[in-house]
Amino acid sequence: MEKKRVKEIIIDTYALLAIVYDEVSGKAKRILEEIHRGSIRGLIPVTVVYEYVIHWMKGRIPGLKSLDEVITYLKSYFKIVNLGFDDYVQAAIIKTRGDRILKKAEDKELGTRRLSIVDSTVIVLARKRSAPILTGDKDLTYIARKENVEVIW
Repeated sequence: MEKKRVKEIIIDTYALLAIVYDEVSGKAKRILEEIHRGSIRGLIPVTVVYEYVIHWMKGRIPGLKSLDEVITYLKSYFKIVNLGFDDYVQAAIIKTRGDRILKKAEDKELGTRRLSIVDSTVIVLARKRSAPILTGDKDLTYIARKENVEVIW
């Protein structure tokens, strides 16, 4: 059976930070190269922009010297997607359900974790666009798969 070709993918903050520290998996690196070439659309919910800017402001993203550089980087390589009222309602539902699922996880480390609001919006956008998520975040991966959303890493 032929595997479906990815046309667009939702990028999580975890992946954006992994790029900075060269901790991206081989498969993720290939997808990021295709995004750079324009053969795959990398989508970022506006909540990920918010979280990424916070990481930059806290000094966790070396190499980008100004807020203008951060904004230019994000806008140049990725399509920023705004979310609406209904999306945030769905994100709240997913976050609440995700927290319950994590609490019951067999993996004890996951059992102490909670799904972030940003992660819940990543899942919402992935469902809305029928697109996979690019992330190495364990919490997000676990819940996204429970929500029948493909995760690539």
